[in-house]
Amino acid sequence: MNLVWDEHKRIANLEKHGFDFANLADFGWQDAIIIPARAGKYGGSRSKAIGYYFGDAAIVIFSILGAEAISAISFRPANKRERKLLDERA
Repeated sequence: MNLVWDEHKRIANLEKHGFDFANLADFGWQDAIIIPARAGKYGGSRSKAIGYYFGDAAIVIFSILGAEAISAISFRPANKRERKLLDERA
């Protein structure tokens, strides 16, 4: 599956969270917890992946684009509650 994103959103995410969508291949997708996420301001379904990025807990908010791609919306460090979900699974 391809990873895609809006370039302006990538730059804004990098400035806000310090995480670059261009590095999403290094996110631990195979071991991530995938749960529904809140819909965006324009609606549409979103998912949240809670996993590891270079050994630390991270979050990717994304939407599925058919059977061909994942569109990245946000990539950031996990908060305390999200880290707890990973700890409970271990």
